[in-house]
Amino acid sequence: MKKTFPLRISFLVYLFILGFNFANAQAAKTLPNSFVIHGKLSDEQLTFYTKSIEAADFEQYRLKTVSLILKFKNGFVLELLSAKDLMVKNKIQNIDYNGYPENVKAINYKYPLFEINKSGWITAEAVTATDTK
Repeated sequence: MKKTFPLRISFLVYLFILGFNFANAQAAKTLPNSFVIHGKLSDEQLTFYTKSIEAADFEQYRLKTVSLILKFKNGFVLELLSAKDLMVKNKIQNIDYNGYPENVKAINYKYPLFEINKSGWITAEAVTATDTK
């Protein structure tokens, strides 16, 4: 009995850590009302694309003081408002302004070309220097 007790504790600790990591992974989502979709879209498309974008993690692309334009193959562009704009316009409460980078760290970084497929999943395609010409 004494030998199984440490094993049970280890297993419970493992489950706790696994659950914590799963909860953190689920929390990485785009902040609602923190972006604008530009393009000619029907109300149905706009609703669908908005839900897909909010379920994805576009916070990884948001910048501290500059709004960012991301292109989609679906015929629209996504404007991610800057963290500063979100604070000033009171769109988002309790935003960690200092948690966002000032600019892109890589010098010649090209943002991916995104696409939302019929199931709502978002894919990203690498863009090379020859793709932009």
